[in-house]
Amino acid sequence: MSKTGRIDVLDSVRGIAAFIVLIHHCFITRAVYSDFFFTHWKTGATGPVSWIFLYTPARLVWSGYEAVTLFYILSGLVLALPWIGGRAPGYKDFAVRRMFRLYIPYVVAIILAGVLNVLFLHHAFVPGASKWVNEMTWTHPVTLSVIIDHLALIGHHATINGVTHTLIWEIRVSLIFPLIIAPIMRWGTRGALGLLAVLAALIVAMQVAFGDIHAMGDLLISAKNQSLMTRAAFEVQWTAYYSCFFVFGSLMAVHLEQIREFFSRFGGWLGFVFLISGLLIFQGHWSQWHAVQELMVAVGSILIMASALSPGAIENALLHRFPRFLGKISFSLYLVHVPFVLALTILTHNALPLPVLIAIVAPVSILLAMVFDRFVTVPSAALGYRMAQAIRNPALTPRPVLQGERL
Repeated sequence: MSKTGRIDVLDSVRGIAAFIVLIHHCFITRAVYSDFFFTHWKTGATGPVSWIFLYTPARLVWSGYEAVTLFYILSGLVLALPWIGGRAPGYKDFAVRRMFRLYIPYVVAIILAGVLNVLFLHHAFVPGASKWVNEMTWTHPVTLSVIIDHLALIGHHATINGVTHTLIWEIRVSLIFPLIIAPIMRWGTRGALGLLAVLAALIVAMQVAFGDIHAMGDLLISAKNQSLMTRAAFEVQWTAYYSCFFVFGSLMAVHLEQIREFFSRFGGWLGFVFLISGLLIFQGHWSQWHAVQELMVAVGSILIMASALSPGAIENALLHRFPRFLGKISFSLYLVHVPFVLALTILTHNALPLPVLIAIVAPVSILLAMVFDRFVTVPSAALGYRMAQAIRNPALTPRPVLQGERL
């Protein structure tokens, strides 16, 4: 399956999205972009350059938050493929392989970043740097509570390696994914719509019971001083919320061949229409209401992914060596780049111009990702495969994993 054009182009989309996340974190070392991002787009530009990157389609280059939404939809699509192809795994097999694929690299990345956090702790405050650098990352000590939060997948204020908070939802929803795909496989689009209705009802119920219905756009916020029930409601609500994006991806997977045939009938020009429309919707601030904004990002992501499936110029561009390479190392690149961004920012006292910072971070992070992929990500996936194989049939000698094979 990974040899087919469809899957390869979507892998390239994932790689490009991971690279945008890298650019995003370079941008938010600067106060103007960090403030804009963390105040939900309520602060303004400080000059013509920042105005361009805040209020024009050029903002696409640092739309990391939106790229993560695309990851969730793409994960839903990829996870659904075995069910659609009649190769649905057993739950133990699925869960073991998924946890080894995601959790072990996640833990290794946390450990490595945690060591750097300890080393840089007393130098982590950088005058003139952004709120993200000075208040949300390595200025916080690595305490036992922080470690437990990360290992137990409840570290929503991930100070050690900021990107890992998104993996919490990825791992959680992955573990309940068989429940998500079941109604979709049984009832198709109607099953997906019914599931979305149930998830939406659960989200609203948590908001009414534990939050402010008038602040629905922001959903619940977790804090240490909240009651256990309120914090549990936060976990349930946000897990249901992110599950919706996996439903979107699964529904795309069900109709993958129809999407491909649709574009084949109309020619490559329609793919460009979908791509341009998707990119504009994907990075446009259509609403200050969080849930509405996310829905628009989801629509844009679906259009972008659909355009990648269109035969012609877009597909050919995505099948070039570099996008496919980025796709191959995308998970590792996602995990390793933030510690390097922070270390470089601290060591240079935030003195590097943003273009220079990006010019250094991008190639070095790619090299680090290649190493991490070779020694952590690929072996973890291979180990998960062997463990799942042993669980299925303890008497069966596991097939050896070939060098470079990605499971």
